[in-house]
Amino acid sequence: MPEKTAMFSEKQVVTLTGFSRKRLYNLSVSKIVQPQKDPILYTWKQVIFLRILYLLREDWSLQVLEKIFKSFPDDKIEEIIEGIDTSTAVTLFSDSSGELEFKMLGPISFDSDLANHTFNKSLESFKEGELFDSEKTHAIISYIIGDELNRSKISIQKQTLIIIPELIGELKKVADGLNIEYFDLKVG
Repeated sequence: MPEKTAMFSEKQVVTLTGFSRKRLYNLSVSKIVQPQKDPILYTWKQVIFLRILYLLREDWSLQVLEKIFKSFPDDKIEEIIEGIDTSTAVTLFSDSSGELEFKMLGPISFDSDLANHTFNKSLESFKEGELFDSEKTHAIISYIIGDELNRSKISIQKQTLIIIPELIGELKKVADGLNIEYFDLKVG
């Protein structure tokens, strides 16, 4: 299969992610997402990551996001992109010292009764101004995935949680409407 059919065109990426061509160019220049050049083509994993950035941008400025990702070691962003489709979620929040943290979460599972109880308890603590922590984040992910609320993003007080399987499902629905040639081959 030619490499071109295994990747997404810039026009397709604009439609799938919500970013403009200019913004995609800026993300390339800032070395956050590096597409193949001449012609400009993106992988499925890059499309997922770009959609995550777009959703994070609804709660955080692009300058803040660029600052976070530019502070990563050289290969870290590529490592994140390579593992993005096998992760359960990403979170972006302010830790107790006020520093912003971006984390990828792997697969998790809870007994659904525990998930429901912990989710409700976690939601209440967020409403009272507490910050995300691993236990609360896992409880929310488990609740959303287990109860299939069909939400890929939760934002509470500038703390953002993006559920990757839901986001991938949303991207696939958009792609179905676009009738992208060789789509199944592009996503693997």
